[in-house]
Amino acid sequence: MAGKGGRIFFLDEMRALALIGMIIYHAAYDLYALFGLDFNFYSPGWDTLQMAVCCTFIVIAGISSRLTKNALKHGFVVFGCGMLMTVGTYFFMPDQAIWFGVLHFLGASMMIYYLFRKTVNKTNALLGAVVSFAVFLCLYGLPSGSIFFGNVFVPDELYFSKYLGIIGLPGPGFRSADYFPLLPWFFLYLSGCFIGKYFKERKIPSFMMKKHSDFLCAIGSNTLAIYIVHQPITYALLWAFFWVIEKGSAV
Repeated sequence: MAGKGGRIFFLDEMRALALIGMIIYHAAYDLYALFGLDFNFYSPGWDTLQMAVCCTFIVIAGISSRLTKNALKHGFVVFGCGMLMTVGTYFFMPDQAIWFGVLHFLGASMMIYYLFRKTVNKTNALLGAVVSFAVFLCLYGLPSGSIFFGNVFVPDELYFSKYLGIIGLPGPGFRSADYFPLLPWFFLYLSGCFIGKYFKERKIPSFMMKKHSDFLCAIGSNTLAIYIVHQPITYALLWAFFWVIEKGSAV
């Protein structure tokens, strides 16, 4: 993201805040699903946190793709990390295997953007962002069988293959612990690509160029590495915590 005018620290800081929110959400999920802690995890509060974190990550990824000349390379790297997550979860946590999660999605989206970047770059940014976001909202329920805010049901016949889960039509047998299909999420990412025009041309508020927190910027500039290791580390820390509690209560 170092281009004309210097690095945009706002993106690093927002990415860091989203990552911290994701770690908190995943820790809560582990407590509920893996350690059996009884609390209302599937609630509006946790759902809102998850949505805020995911949307922030995806939009910033779209913006960042507009700022880099290496979107294709980054796409391969991120998708490759997603495949590592697939292998790791398949062998060590088969019940929680990730077949097409956020890293797979982001990597694929970066590569798709690279192929059509010239068309995106020539399109009116404001119009492109608004239309893309509107399409995202209209298609949001597609993986669950409906579109246009639940008012139109998608024929069951379209969900005939588990391999179509990648594009948002998960058929019988498809299951992914972390699931971000291309439809509808690519259009949210694409809205970020259009917004990225304003960041690239530095038509943004001046405070976005300033560093407000060294800590957040350090996290935000290393989100991929932290994302990959945070879940096993979180699980290990929670396991150690409950082990200590159990041993202490047994004394």
